[in-house]
Amino acid sequence: MLHALATALTPIFSLMLLGILLSRKTDYLDSPQLGSLVSNVGIPALLLHSVLVMEMDVEAMGSLILSTVVILALVAMINWGLLKLLKLSPTFYVSPLTNPNTGNLGLPVCFAFFGQPGLAAGIVISSVVQISHFTLGTGTMSGSYHPKALLKNGPVMALLLGALLLLLDWQLPTPVMNTLDMLGSITLPVMLLLLGRSVSQLKLSDKGALGRVLLFSAWRPLVGVAVAFVVTRFMPLSSTEQLTMMVQMAMPMAVISYLLTVKYGGPKDEIALMILLSMPFSFLTASAVWWFGLH
Repeated sequence: MLHALATALTPIFSLMLLGILLSRKTDYLDSPQLGSLVSNVGIPALLLHSVLVMEMDVEAMGSLILSTVVILALVAMINWGLLKLLKLSPTFYVSPLTNPNTGNLGLPVCFAFFGQPGLAAGIVISSVVQISHFTLGTGTMSGSYHPKALLKNGPVMALLLGALLLLLDWQLPTPVMNTLDMLGSITLPVMLLLLGRSVSQLKLSDKGALGRVLLFSAWRPLVGVAVAFVVTRFMPLSSTEQLTMMVQMAMPMAVISYLLTVKYGGPKDEIALMILLSMPFSFLTASAVWWFGLH
């Protein structure tokens, strides 16, 4: 088991550590356009290519999307209740506790654990979570939300285009598919390098709420997996899709939650510390899902 986990996770941690090292020693990752390149080119290309090559029809994709929406909604409601019980405002906590890092961490883990089928399902799940970041996240933190923003979201449009092509049973020419494959191949390594850069630049000055931070860091993956386990039992998903869903929902808090917290003036130091501390809890939980699911 340990050898299999090391084989699966070593590339992920290696690229993250390389991102930390490069951010401290060089300015290679300083360009803000790298994030835009991944968001606007890499992820849409990876998503569209994966949707078109995976053995999944529109109905199966719809089941994954519906399952993800139901899980996120239930987790958000549970988190809302927990925060009210703890007498904390949900404004800056409910989205980080609900939306896991299904992108630059979840996708490499799903690929490492389950191969191409896991990556394909993970991308669909991640696309829904990304929408949640820019609906639940921006809505709760800013107090308002504009639905038109989704029309400018590259991964969302790629998902819709892929579903339409599958529905019409149309295939893109091989040169186009090869181009999408090459563009999508930049996504995972660049995302992990940028995650390392983000982690290295987090400024942790407020340690006063360490108890709450530890509680939420462990709570995030546990509540995600628990709800995903229950919901996937009632959905028409394959065993790989069920396991991929649970692994994705076990991921730690997302760096984008930190960025949104900074943007809207929230407790950025707490969220930054939660991102770091939730990682070991998440990897232990995801590894347990992978191990018990395949053995």
